[in-house]
Amino acid sequence: FIMNASEDQENPYIIILDEMNLSHVERYFSDFLSAIESGEPVPLHNSECDFPESVEIPRNLLVVGTVNVDETTYMFSPKVLDRANTIEFETTAPQEYLRGWEHENPEGDLKFLEDPLNHHEPQIEKIRSDLEGVWKNLVSELQFFHNALQEPGFEFGFRVTEEVLRFMHAAWIYKGRPKPWRGWERYMDAQIKQKILPKIHGPERLLKGTLEDLRDHCSGKYPASERKLNEMIETLKIQRYVSFIR
Repeated sequence: FIMNASEDQENPYIIILDEMNLSHVERYFSDFLSAIESGEPVPLHNSECDFPESVEIPRNLLVVGTVNVDETTYMFSPKVLDRANTIEFETTAPQEYLRGWEHENPEGDLKFLEDPLNHHEPQIEKIRSDLEGVWKNLVSELQFFHNALQEPGFEFGFRVTEEVLRFMHAAWIYKGRPKPWRGWERYMDAQIKQKILPKIHGPERLLKGTLEDLRDHCSGKYPASERKLNEMIETLKIQRYVSFIR
């Protein structure tokens, strides 16, 4: 499948791994994760045969995984979380499910949104130039979360910083490249919940003050992240331990 994608780079190829955390992801997926970061080929074998000894990961290959959370599954390590967006789907109540779905029509650039090959990786200087109106706000927010998570040991590195900024740049294009960009907080809220909060886990003595500080910062500005942090704070009070998924 990967080789077919390499030979047809004008089209997206999507691999879906169902229930990918029934085993430790970083064990069976380690070569792939390393190749994503390094750009080096994934080694396959070193014997004489017709099949290639290695395979490169093309840019048109996308990997999506579904995750269930129960006693039979494993949580992702920071190595995995740093390279992915964690999207949480809340349980649908019976009345809502039986009533059917009410579809919202997206309001932005659908051509850009629906074609994953549009989502290139611009350089940071390009992002800084395009988002000059909100750049200082984005840097300030990232610095706040980095500082807040430093004491309990969950500060993030350059990879998360760059991916958050690229997501914000993609959101700006989807919204029609507005200047000034009002409403950017909605998309920053998504990145806080998808890229930053999933790494947090630990006992009450380590996290109580940190979670409350994060919640207070998000209050009124980042509603999805605020709700998630309130859930985590309540779990911490009851169980004396909390993670993003439990």
